[in-house]
Amino acid sequence: MKNDDTNKEEEKYLQTKESIINNIYGQKEMEKKYLKTVGSLLDYWIKELRSIDTQNKKRHNQLLELIHRERSNIKKIEEDINRTNIMIDRTEQSLERISQMINSFRNER
Repeated sequence: MKNDDTNKEEEKYLQTKESIINNIYGQKEMEKKYLKTVGSLLDYWIKELRSIDTQNKKRHNQLLELIHRERSNIKKIEEDINRTNIMIDRTEQSLERISQMINSFRNER
């Protein structure tokens, strides 16, 4: 009976973990789409700035610098998202090893 309870608890835990990880991956994909949209908007603004004949070159250059800074921020965010994926994969591998070890202990009984 105790083994059945243990298996139910483990199954419940695994379902919860899978749900959380799926939510994280879904959120990550949404963030990637958002960053792509922001990147497209920055492209548009650069195109618009190039077509404007401005008298104020200093302000024009400041705007371009700001746009390039935002591109750099987007790149850093994308790198963070990729690092998160690596951390999730490592955690998954660790949990799988732990599960295998516990199952091995159970089988030794």
